[in-house]
Amino acid sequence: MLLNTFFLQDAATALGLPCWLLWALCSLGAFLLGLLLGWWLWYQYRRRSAELEEELKGLRLKYGELEKDYASLKYQIEEVNKENGSLRASLHQCDSDKAVLKTKLAKYEEGEGGGMVAGRGASGGSVDYAALLGQENLQIVEGIGPKIEELLKQNNIGTWANLAAWSTDDLKEILENAGPSFRIHDPSSWPKQALLAAENHWTELIALQKSLDAGKDSATGDETPSKVEKMIAKLLGFTTNHSDLKIVEGIGPKIEQLLKAAGINTWSDLAKAPLDRLKEVLADGGDAYRLADPSTWSKQAELAANGRWGELSAYQEFLDGGKDPE
Repeated sequence: MLLNTFFLQDAATALGLPCWLLWALCSLGAFLLGLLLGWWLWYQYRRRSAELEEELKGLRLKYGELEKDYASLKYQIEEVNKENGSLRASLHQCDSDKAVLKTKLAKYEEGEGGGMVAGRGASGGSVDYAALLGQENLQIVEGIGPKIEELLKQNNIGTWANLAAWSTDDLKEILENAGPSFRIHDPSSWPKQALLAAENHWTELIALQKSLDAGKDSATGDETPSKVEKMIAKLLGFTTNHSDLKIVEGIGPKIEQLLKAAGINTWSDLAKAPLDRLKEVLADGGDAYRLADPSTWSKQAELAANGRWGELSAYQEFLDGGKDPE
């Protein structure tokens, strides 16, 4: 400090200025230099801040565009998944149609030789139930509908064999986690049903489903068809309405009216009706009905009443207008 004072005194003497004036000028210079430096730093800060603000705006715009792109891609994925599900359903239907046509072709070719195709389906029918229904069709199991099938497939249970490998407790856990509307279902028989289907034990599966479904048709007193029988009947173009006698090859609407007027109202009634009784009913109807041949009607009705759709389909392909060609 003393040295600075001596320096200022020497400089002031050399310049011919008072010491205080030189000190004031130096202080003012230092102040102005500091002010200039502060202004420059503030300018740099404001410029950088403005640049960062612009960059942030750009990033926000880019983020908004990315959100729009994400929403668009998500929508496209959902649409693709829907289309994929539709294509899977179409493929399953094509596979079913192919199985039906293949079965009918085999029956036709072997039927020309006077025989019937050896059965691979339930109850000795000639239809390959596994190929017709499809291994991925979990709805053949009594108790499983479209929503539960979708839930199971979301948990990687996509085929009969997959379902057969799961325990009842694990299936209950899946239903429990899915919400109240699923918890009321009892999956205890599902693995067994799926195993019978996977191993092509259709007769046993149909019997099991009838015992689970409890029952009898209150209108006819006949056994109600199992779920598998209903599905096969639908795929083969049959009805499960026991009072629809037109399912029998050779019976049309007018003959059906004659039979019902005579008290033959269901497939079981027709199956039990003696041939002479059927001929008598036709004769009473007039000359237009006497040409009809009812010799195969009882057998067809029996197959329908017992839900033996594969065998009925093969038998009807073998017949010629309801008559036995042999």
